[in-house]
Amino acid sequence: MTLLDVRGLAKSFPAKRSGLLGRRAWVHAVRDVSFTIERGRTLGVVGESGSGKSTAARLLSGLVRPDSGSVRLDGVDVLAARGARLRALRRRMPMVFQDPYSSLDPTWLVRDIVTEPLRLVGQRDRRTLTARADELLELVGLTSAFGRRYPHELSGGQRQRIALARALACDPDLVVLDEAVAALDVSTRAGVIGLLQDLQDRLGVAYLFISHDLALVRVVSHDVAVMYLGRVVESGPTAQVYADPAHPYTRALIAAAPVPDPVVQQSRPRPPVRGEVPSALAVPTGCSFHPRCPLATDLCRTTEPPLVEQALGHTAACHHTAPTAVL
Repeated sequence: MTLLDVRGLAKSFPAKRSGLLGRRAWVHAVRDVSFTIERGRTLGVVGESGSGKSTAARLLSGLVRPDSGSVRLDGVDVLAARGARLRALRRRMPMVFQDPYSSLDPTWLVRDIVTEPLRLVGQRDRRTLTARADELLELVGLTSAFGRRYPHELSGGQRQRIALARALACDPDLVVLDEAVAALDVSTRAGVIGLLQDLQDRLGVAYLFISHDLALVRVVSHDVAVMYLGRVVESGPTAQVYADPAHPYTRALIAAAPVPDPVVQQSRPRPPVRGEVPSALAVPTGCSFHPRCPLATDLCRTTEPPLVEQALGHTAACHHTAPTAVL
């Protein structure tokens, strides 16, 4: 059953003018992004820095207003909501940010941090808040003693668990995780990932998991969406996308992810992707990936490819795939 339905999301930001009388330039951060998230499932969003992943997450949460598109949570239009209605929808899909050091107020006790969402909805009874804080801390693998500490007394992994506990305070349907484990070391990251999977099994919560780490997304996600220069260029069930990537960019990302066996790593073919990601100030015409793509033709340089279904639920935007249906 579909929980979140995103259609045609777009956002551009004004940049500085090129001179006193120069034309204003625009950064095209998100371009026509569409996807769905089912209840109790995880959608992983991957791509290089500047691909628009974090901007898309902020658009969903209402932290940034989109230029166009729609976001529906259980059929309710999030973008049309205002005031108390919007706050109620936001409580159903909170966000956990990348940096656990800056996302927590250093002057607050942990128990006040994790129960802040409850106080915002009118809960004032101190005993109830303390009991809920202890419950949330236990839920994320900590003890009630952590409630009497300050964030500076905690490790990075513990802080991110606190941020997750705060996100779970109002029993959300979906948690948006924006590079939530990127700042953690490998062992701590493994612990937090295990916690996320355990919470999903116990609570049935869905995740939007944003990361640049393809190996990590492969482990935690049921479905995956690959973004490039603000647009989704491939999406589908994770196992299918990784086993048979249709877009040249997806193939390049998968090939760039190292494997732990040096013999296998040396023998792996690497698609010849050229150059750097173009600026979002000047998105290339046609297929935005064509300046770097080894398969690029004149058609790619002039015509933007539509998302085409490769197999059931697996779509890609490339002129050089075998189309079955245009979406």
